Amino acid sequence: MKTPSTKMKTTAISILSLALLVIPGFPAKGETGKNHDFQGNGITIDGEFPGGNLILTETNGEDTFGIAPDLRDTRTPWFYWAFQVKGAAGKTLTFTLKPEHVGVAGPGVSTDGGVTWKWLGAEAVDNGSFQYTFPEGTESVRFSVGMPYQQSDLNRFLEKYRGKPGLEVGTLTTTNKGREVTLIKIGNPDKPNRWAMSVTARNHACEMMGNYIVEGIISTVLADNDAGKWLRDNVDFFIVPFVDTDGVEDGDQGKNRAPHDHNRDYGDSPIYPEVAAIKKQLPEWSNNRPLIAIDLHDPALRNDIHEVLSFLGTKNEAVAKRLDAYTKVLGNESQGSIICNKPYIMKFGSAFNRIDAVPPLHFSGWASTLPNAYLNFTLETPYANASGSEVNADSARELGTDLVYAMKVWLEQEQP
Repeated sequence: MKTPSTKMKTTAISILSLALLVIPGFPAKGETGKNHDFQGNGITIDGEFPGGNLILTETNGEDTFGIAPDLRDTRTPWFYWAFQVKGAAGKTLTFTLKPEHVGVAGPGVSTDGGVTWKWLGAEAVDNGSFQYTFPEGTESVRFSVGMPYQQSDLNRFLEKYRGKPGLEVGTLTTTNKGREVTLIKIGNPDKPNRWAMSVTARNHACEMMGNYIVEGIISTVLADNDAGKWLRDNVDFFIVPFVDTDGVEDGDQGKNRAPHDHNRDYGDSPIYPEVAAIKKQLPEWSNNRPLIAIDLHDPALRNDIHEVLSFLGTKNEAVAKRLDAYTKVLGNESQGSIICNKPYIMKFGSAFNRIDAVPPLHFSGWASTLPNAYLNFTLETPYANASGSEVNADSARELGTDLVYAMKVWLEQEQP
């Protein structure tokens, strides 16, 4: 499998072998600390922004800093981190992480407050460590294991469609911390359409690349062209961009959260209000129409199936056959830079698609039990490399377009 190439210019220079020295307030080298910020020599390093996640483990107090994910209530090791550096213009700093905490395209970098992101590049990373030379005049730079996507990003995206006929932006429910959970509905305002389709993302809070796919889906459905019109006239959409809204905004891992995460909450007694609301409202909204349900996830960071675009099937054999048919159409119709001509379907019971519980605990398993389940799957989109195709904000948006356009072509052939 090829490592993704990068065309981005980088300000990184070759990694120096610098020993980390302990300063007061930091743990001994090799220990995990709970220091969440650094201030010194005019530099500030912290995670004090929506989606921020940082532990500073060690530093020499000048130009070298140890970084680790803050697991918080996550029960198993995981890798999400995001921090910002202020006051470093013109300086070169080194950040050291465990190799398993950095993806195959290096860290994501944003110089505009998280609005846009680029990969620093695999060549800028040496055994988990990377250097960055901060451009003159730059007030703040953010770094992350991925390309974070927050509520503010969604609001900015939706602003361009304000007043668009058929678009309804509302609230699914309120989180345990009092945040509103966005629910987007799109369809024909004059009558219920023949098909019902749900799109959910961030059942695991850190898995952000799916939100760029959501943007691609929405922009394609709302487009002023024949495909957009057909979709709006034939399919109603129920979209929850942030199932774990609190985790997204707080910068949690979300994966394997104690006592269990959102994507293990679809049993009989949900503990999260977002999941309870989906379980109640989605069947009511679909109202016995053929239901297509897509749940967007990201896998681990590297190697093997974690660098492959994967469609996870369900135990429902009829649904599994339709997934085979749909992905063949996707392979023929896709135009984006993430190659879909040989879609990988992870059959139920293989690899990590093995959750078998009664009642089903994850979203796709639950959705497949609904009496009107027609097609549903979990889509695992790698963070940075999909079989040699670079995954980034733009290519993920293109994937969203490919997914929903192929759905149009496939549905035109279907006669439920």
